[in-house]
Amino acid sequence: MTRSGVLGLAAALVVGTTVLAGQGAAHAAPDRLQIARTGTDATVIRVPARGDTLAVGSRLRGAVYTWSKGDPPCDPTGSTVYAGHAWRAGNGVADRWGRLRRGDVIRVGGCRFEVTRREYWPAKRRMGELYSVSGPARIVLVGCKPDDYSRRTVVFARKVGRQAGSQIGGQIGG
Repeated sequence: MTRSGVLGLAAALVVGTTVLAGQGAAHAAPDRLQIARTGTDATVIRVPARGDTLAVGSRLRGAVYTWSKGDPPCDPTGSTVYAGHAWRAGNGVADRWGRLRRGDVIRVGGCRFEVTRREYWPAKRRMGELYSVSGPARIVLVGCKPDDYSRRTVVFARKVGRQAGSQIGGQIGG
C-alpha cells in the first residue's frame, strides 16, 4: 500500500474517533508518550475536533494525537485518548500497540499507567464512549491494526502514580 493510501486510511480513523464537545478542560498536553515494551517514544500533538471527530494529523512515526480541549492524562478522573497511526510497512507509531499486555507501563505527562486490557474494534465503531470526565483516571490508545486496517487496536490503561521526580501541581510524585 502506498503512503497516500495509508493516509487515506488514517482519515477513517478520524471519522471513527468521535469527540464529545464540552467535555474536559483545555489543558496543555504533555509532550511525550513512552512505552518501553513497544519502544514507543512519541511527541504528543494537541489537535482540534472537526465535525465531531478528532483531527488526527498525518505523521506516521514519532507522534500521537490528543484532543486539544481534553483533560490531561494526570487528571484524577476521566479519560485521555491518544490516537496514532499504524502502517503495514512497519513505520507507524502504533504498529506494536497490539503487543501490549496487562501490567505493561505507559508513561505520559509525568504519570505512570498500567495496561488493563487490549481490544480490537471495527473501524466503523464510534469511539465517543472512550472520552469521559468521570470515573477513574485512565488513558486510551487507539490506532489502526497494522495487518488489518478495517480494525482498530484499542488499549486501556489505568493511572497508577506519578513518575519518580516528576513535579505536578507543585508536588513531587513517586
